[in-house]
Amino acid sequence: MNQNFPKEEKLKSSKAIERLFSKGQSIVRYPLKVVFLVNPETSVNRAAFSVPKRNFKHAVSRNKIKRQMRENYRLNKHLIAEDEKIKTDLLFVYLGKEMPKYQNLNEKMIALLKEVSRYASQSVDKNKAL
Repeated sequence: MNQNFPKEEKLKSSKAIERLFSKGQSIVRYPLKVVFLVNPETSVNRAAFSVPKRNFKHAVSRNKIKRQMRENYRLNKHLIAEDEKIKTDLLFVYLGKEMPKYQNLNEKMIALLKEVSRYASQSVDKNKAL
């Protein structure tokens, strides 16, 4: 699997993000939170990243954390893309109040992606049973 993060894999639509918050599930592995929703309408997994302005006043700090989260996702997205039939929309939110260590962020990202993959496959199995 290629490890790039092309434009079509970026979640940008405000309607899709609203639907994610209204119907999606969330998992927290401090300092990361992921809100996800299985979306059979898309052909790829889509992801967005957020760092609250309340915790980091300077845009430079917020952008650095988002860059680190995007890089961790890009390197580990194969964990969620193992099942080609399941496509999800993901929104990662950084909850911490201090600058993260890259390795810690990487460990939490891997744990979240594995858990999202497990939840997504369970929800698809439930829908097939109905």
